Amino acid sequence: MVQLALVINRTSGRFVRGDDKALAEPLTRHSAVADVWEFGEEDMEARITSAREKGYDGIAIAGGDGTIQSVACMAHRNGAECPLLPLPLGTANMLAHRLYGHRSAESLLDAADTASPHPFRPGLIEDEIFLVAAALGFPSTVARARELVRDADGMPPLPSLSRRVTAAARHAFRPRIRYRLEDANDEQKRASGIYIDLDGDEDDMAYIAVNWRHIGDVAWAGFTLLTDIHDGERPGVHGRTAHIEARSRKPLPVMLDGEPVFMPRQITIERSNQPIHFLNWPE
Repeated sequence: MVQLALVINRTSGRFVRGDDKALAEPLTRHSAVADVWEFGEEDMEARITSAREKGYDGIAIAGGDGTIQSVACMAHRNGAECPLLPLPLGTANMLAHRLYGHRSAESLLDAADTASPHPFRPGLIEDEIFLVAAALGFPSTVARARELVRDADGMPPLPSLSRRVTAAARHAFRPRIRYRLEDANDEQKRASGIYIDLDGDEDDMAYIAVNWRHIGDVAWAGFTLLTDIHDGERPGVHGRTAHIEARSRKPLPVMLDGEPVFMPRQITIERSNQPIHFLNWPE
């Protein structure tokens, strides 16, 4: 029988919104779970790093996308060999749905003994990784405004909300990002926002760079999406690439797997050469 360690974060995702005890018990008592680690314990990183040596076949993660991202970062930073099993117990469950479709947490644990480790090269922006997608520019400023509304107890402070909405609009219609693709001889282009997705070939990334200049470009973007008409820079340049260099005059607003952060004014985006291993099943 497979022996898993279960990292559980009772302060995230569905645990907060529901009965955390009723939700956690079927997971912590599952026959595949040999040990339970509470997320946030001081020695968490050391446990993840040495899990393979301790005899665990995998590390299941019960929490939201932020918890999965944090555990994956620890594994990547230390070259941990023990494969991860993200369980869909968050709000969006981006990685779990991409890896396993809409399977439930318990069904994934039930089938863990037939899974095998599969390498995955995460996206890398400077020293930070992402597992599904990243966005630069206006998508991140919109997310910061959304976070303020979501986290507020009632109506958020209007001055703060106004500043963030204004920043989002400014980034959307003023192309503040200059970027270049993998070929150093490529022409440098400008964009209001860049979206990068890791789906597909593990040697490259899908991307779209949007250059909106006025509100009419937003309508054109919707029309293009519905009709599959592409017209140069309207609404965006898209394709696949192994490398993107981006820079701005100010710190870059970036969104990593849905989490907004600020990064240096000049960054490089590519796939990491150091894989993380996830438990998965043959198609």
